[in-house]
Amino acid sequence: MARPVICDAGPLIALAGADLLHLPRILFGTVWIPPAVRSECLAGGADDRESILAAMDAGWLQVRAPQETDSLSPSLGPGETEAIHLASEHAGSLLIVDDRLARRYALTQNMAIVGTVRLLWVGERRGVIESAEAAIRRMTDISYRISLDLLTRLREQN
Repeated sequence: MARPVICDAGPLIALAGADLLHLPRILFGTVWIPPAVRSECLAGGADDRESILAAMDAGWLQVRAPQETDSLSPSLGPGETEAIHLASEHAGSLLIVDDRLARRYALTQNMAIVGTVRLLWVGERRGVIESAEAAIRRMTDISYRISLDLLTRLREQN
């Protein structure tokens, strides 16, 4: 079985808003989201909501409930909390998350994490998207907090 990939709401909403929701499907096939992430995603704008609903209807974006839902930290929202719990319940999983506090917490639990910038960079390198930089600019245009500097650093390292 392939490594479970679990995603928080922020990256999905940003990818949908930039018309790039196909990227995680192409890179990973199936992506799991917990119920709280589904709720956050469906509370967004009409276009984002429709894209995310279509991904769920297509079956590649699947809702999976974690066994545990207790709060991990007052600083983490329900989506991040459930996503971290779900990832911790599936050994070898990959967690897609941008929230800084959620990333820090996941790293203290030795979880494998990746953020939206790295997904865009990988997508660009594999020819799935034309320009990670243009994607980041589209995301910042819809008020998603994402770093063009991080993309520059990734490119310099590789």
